Amino acid sequence: MQNKKFFAAIIVGTITTISAFFVGQQLSTSAPEPRSTPNALCFRDTAPDQFSPKHVETKLLACQIVGMTKAEAIAAIEGAGLSYRIAIEDGEGFALTEDYTDSRINLEIVYGLLVGATAW
Repeated sequence: MQNKKFFAAIIVGTITTISAFFVGQQLSTSAPEPRSTPNALCFRDTAPDQFSPKHVETKLLACQIVGMTKAEAIAAIEGAGLSYRIAIEDGEGFALTEDYTDSRINLEIVYGLLVGATAW
């Protein structure tokens, strides 16, 4: 009797796991839509240890452009009079200098979509 319950539990668990896998595959096939407008949920960091007022604005823009396409993000950065550099693109990391500027944004890009941006 114990063996029948044990094997029944294994069969039910296996079927559930396989079903969950296929459902997950179907749900994850849709790619996220890029945003073409700034993220409204970003805010200015008012902590007193900020490098400069310019750095606060650079950090704000870095937050706002995440989710945009590479071209839209670069246009937004250049439109704000800031500079950028690509830190990672499609899994390839690039060598970056250690110098600091309060008006530069490092970009992380995956398949043409900006997935990360930091002010550095």
